[in-house]
Amino acid sequence: MAIFPQGLTRVDKRCNTGERRVLHQLKRCLEDDYIVWHDIPIGPKARQPDFVILSPRWGVLLLEVKDWKRQTLIKANVDQVELQTPHGRVTDGSPMRQVRDYTMELVNLMQADPQLVHADGPFQGKLLFPYGWGVVFSGITKAAAGEDFHEVFPEFKTLLRDDLEEDVDPGDFQMRLWGMFTVNYPYTLTLPQRDRIRWHLFPEIRMQSAQPSLLPVDEPGSSAGDLPDLLQVMDLQQEQIARTLGAGHRVIHGPAGSGKTMILIYRAQQLAAAAQPGKPILILCYNRSLAGRIEAVLRERGVDERVQVRTFHAWCQDMVDTYQVNVPGVKTRDNAYYAALVGAVERALETGLVPSGQYLALLVDEAHDFEESWLRLCTQLVDPLTRSLLVMYDDAQSIYQKKRRSRFTFAGVGIEAQGRRTQVLKLNYRNTREVLNLAVRCADALLRSEDETSDTATVTPTSAGRSGPPPVLVRARSPLEEAELIAQRIVGLLAEGVAPDEVVVLCRTRQ
Repeated sequence: MAIFPQGLTRVDKRCNTGERRVLHQLKRCLEDDYIVWHDIPIGPKARQPDFVILSPRWGVLLLEVKDWKRQTLIKANVDQVELQTPHGRVTDGSPMRQVRDYTMELVNLMQADPQLVHADGPFQGKLLFPYGWGVVFSGITKAAAGEDFHEVFPEFKTLLRDDLEEDVDPGDFQMRLWGMFTVNYPYTLTLPQRDRIRWHLFPEIRMQSAQPSLLPVDEPGSSAGDLPDLLQVMDLQQEQIARTLGAGHRVIHGPAGSGKTMILIYRAQQLAAAAQPGKPILILCYNRSLAGRIEAVLRERGVDERVQVRTFHAWCQDMVDTYQVNVPGVKTRDNAYYAALVGAVERALETGLVPSGQYLALLVDEAHDFEESWLRLCTQLVDPLTRSLLVMYDDAQSIYQKKRRSRFTFAGVGIEAQGRRTQVLKLNYRNTREVLNLAVRCADALLRSEDETSDTATVTPTSAGRSGPPPVLVRARSPLEEAELIAQRIVGLLAEGVAPDEVVVLCRTRQ
């Protein structure tokens, strides 16, 4: 069966009668290397064909579906149709012209990508793979179509009700789809090429970078001349999770570099697009750098202040300032103050001084860095009508907790996410295989320590396959020797001509 990144059940509910017939035939007749999207914006102009089909063996096909009866269609030419409706006669654009224009717009976009076109030869500058378009008239049979029907809607570009029947052979149905391609020649897309096509199709699943730069750099633009060799995009599992996240409490487990933050950003973007004016959407995390990065990406994507991004302590300070909450003790911004700050906000929520349920949705990134009382507090902030709480978690990354959690469960802090409400990501895209192998060896004891009473078991990451130079592990006998060894390495690199701003020293804390 084909892959439906939006979720087959979800798509089925969204379809009208004619689209549902097409959906069921695609489900019945296509193999599992096909990918099918329904009624979803594509490209920079957010065009919305009824179905987009991507096959690694054939290419891209766009379908427009009309559930008209034959008597509904009075006149038609290449540009427009005249329809008989309950409100009288109306003129509309031709669905064949419409889906052709959508396809050619997409083709022109992808032909600007050097890695998707022929580099030389008679087809230089043309797409490596076939593409096509067609119209499905799900309510018109071949017998009712009439002799003049295919003069306007060519038979090879048109599916009728007969093509959607259960007794149609799946192979014959696929041949009808393949006949809609403008050209037919064998070409099998590689996985990177397939993902480049998805990158062009769906801007919302793009990843700006696998790992944010530690130094200021210019992000590559979207023009053809600026396209990098590696276009980073959610993998199919990430896209499917992102597109099918429903209401209620949800938890996603995943190791570092598995795409949790990009799924969170996608979810915030979709919630903001569907939100009515009123309650805002809140994103919380522990680390200030991460909060800044998330906010920057959201603003780049046109998401306005309806989505607020704060660190947990900054949000607590907002509540104190907004509702004039008294924080007892010293006002110096040290650990004691922050503990008192959180305690004051917790009490203010209990008494109603700070209102509960004030956010349409709450998304928590790196929730493993949150204390249990903070997570419990988070459940009180979401509107009880939506209960929209998304938590990203990986206990192995808990670098700020003073001690490992024991016997922790999400239910214990009020997060009701079991079964299908919990998803697990395993692939690590951030690191090369060599770096990941060393990291896993260093963290071996941590990754093997399982607590059967906890539902936050650590996820051992799996490499996505990228390779690079092997890292060098240097062991020092004391902190002083470690500092001397690092200094010696830096001096050596500078002597070799390495620029100072290409050398980074990472530390757990500022001290």
